[in-house]
Amino acid sequence: MTTTSFLAPLRRTLGSLSELKEFSTDPCRAMDRLHARHGPVSWLGAGPVRFALVLGRESTGFVLANPELFSWERAFGSLVPLAGPGALLVNDGERHRRLRRLVQPAFTARRAAGHAGTVRRHVDRVLGAWRAGEVVEVHRQFRFALRDAMVEILFGPGALTRAHSLRGHLQTIHQAVDAGPLLRKVQGLGTPSWKRAVAAREAVRCWVAEEGERRRSGGVPAGADVMSTLLAGGVQGVPPLTDDEICDQLISFWEAAAETTSATFAWSLYSSLSDRAVWDAVAAEARSGRDPSSLSYVDRVVQETLRLYPATVVVARAVATEFMFAGQRFPIGTKLLISPYHTHRLESLWEEPLRFDPGRWDTTRPDFRKPPPDAFLPFGGGPHRCVGAILATTVVRTALARVAARAELRLVRGNAEPSGLIGMRPKHGLTVQVRAVAPAGEERR
Repeated sequence: MTTTSFLAPLRRTLGSLSELKEFSTDPCRAMDRLHARHGPVSWLGAGPVRFALVLGRESTGFVLANPELFSWERAFGSLVPLAGPGALLVNDGERHRRLRRLVQPAFTARRAAGHAGTVRRHVDRVLGAWRAGEVVEVHRQFRFALRDAMVEILFGPGALTRAHSLRGHLQTIHQAVDAGPLLRKVQGLGTPSWKRAVAAREAVRCWVAEEGERRRSGGVPAGADVMSTLLAGGVQGVPPLTDDEICDQLISFWEAAAETTSATFAWSLYSSLSDRAVWDAVAAEARSGRDPSSLSYVDRVVQETLRLYPATVVVARAVATEFMFAGQRFPIGTKLLISPYHTHRLESLWEEPLRFDPGRWDTTRPDFRKPPPDAFLPFGGGPHRCVGAILATTVVRTALARVAARAELRLVRGNAEPSGLIGMRPKHGLTVQVRAVAPAGEERR
């Protein structure tokens, strides 16, 4: 073997490890550089932490159009100790289809609209503590408020008084789930942080199981919250959810919603306040007295927020059937990532992609074109698209409208940087000055 033939693969490996570090340190910026450097496929890492980062519309379109080539169970198998073996996230094939059919009735548009009052009540709790002239860090406050709202949506208002001790457990679990590919592999070896996350998940599981027992003996009306819907629900000809499956669904929903909704809300507020014309339009519509479900401009702001700041930066897949793409071979077991964040900012797909423009979602415009599924995927796509997408959008829309209806705010610091792969949030929080806040029931005009 010549020195050149020996050094070439070594250089490739060192280069891949260097690029893995680059991606793990700052994924949002690194993806542009990697795409420019390698085209649609970048191979990062080595050995057990080697994976393909596939970027660009063609890459995303190929993955979404060929779900039979991929396995979510293999992609997310490492998260089974945290999500549970019965969670939608970690299942494929017939079991996934069965679980989704049984879970979907709890997340219809009608049920989501029925939870708007819960969201407004928790938003009002935050706004009621604000005083004109003070400076507040919004993301942290609404992170707790919307997390509490989600507890009521999932388990009913009575559960909230019993759930406060679980806040720390949820944060511990989220930190483990949000780890990058390299850290995830290290955690799987049994690091203290991973052990804490598994223990936290067990504490949450015990709490959810106790809530289920309380529900069965307490006579809570069916459909009042997600848990009661899952306990009472059923689809003709489909084996019902087991107690363990119900528990796993609720825990995985809770873990996901605890961070993603508050992060998206923070970005929607940041984007609105960054452009005075946008904020004024949001506030005018929110204070118009119209039914909250018909706030079309607020809807556009939320859609544009989901485009520029999707809660999930990257989505993982594992190859179940070998294939060729972009002239490269993807063997069975290969891990790959696609990126909603990168796709949503491609100049080939979006006019002025970095500009926050709610008008691009105005269906009354003559030039409006609904983006295809491979261009806009804030909740993923295909058979594994997030089952709670409508509920999450409703929560963000309701919270933004309520804040705009009652408060006049000024953004203290701009140029917010994204942080996190799941529940992407402003890195340094979101600080605003409260210029005025109206009492509940006396929205500003």
